[in-house]
Amino acid sequence: MTIVPRLEIVLALLAAGCATLVHGPYEDVRIDSEPPGATATVSPLMSERGPNFLDPTKKYTVTTPATLHLRRDNSYRVELQKPGYKIASAQVATSYDWVWAQIACGPCEAVGDLPTFDLRGKPLPVRFAEAAFYEYPKGFIRAWGRGMRVFSPDALLGSSFKLRRKDAGFFSNWHALGTPRVAPTLEPTS
Repeated sequence: MTIVPRLEIVLALLAAGCATLVHGPYEDVRIDSEPPGATATVSPLMSERGPNFLDPTKKYTVTTPATLHLRRDNSYRVELQKPGYKIASAQVATSYDWVWAQIACGPCEAVGDLPTFDLRGKPLPVRFAEAAFYEYPKGFIRAWGRGMRVFSPDALLGSSFKLRRKDAGFFSNWHALGTPRVAPTLEPTS
């Protein structure tokens, strides 16, 4: 008896994502400060799925160090205050989880997340070549991946995203299984 895989089954396996099975729509984020004991206010800025999907609690207020359970598809602003110190702020940004998400658009999203280089002050031919052969193709591939999200149930449910510090590098929380850490340093006022 031979088993011939049907095209529908193969396509369904290729199109299915693993993000819901690996993690749900929420992720733990560690909020620290130097010195500890600051009051952190965490408020949502935007959602990758649109304004109707912003975190329903709207604002969290905790004392550092703390761990919050935040929605994966929302970006957040973190403001830290402590008497005798200047107010510090940081951002927790959402990005597409190109490791555990759908195979159809995961590689496109990974290419779209590649770093952008600062070429100010470089000669015009170098800037032109970088734009023509790196930035524009990268943007096209990223747009293609975002369009493919329509076919991803994980993206529609919000579980195919991951959180990381906005200024974090390309490989920060690349596997989306860790706990991202936001730890701004507070400066004394005097």
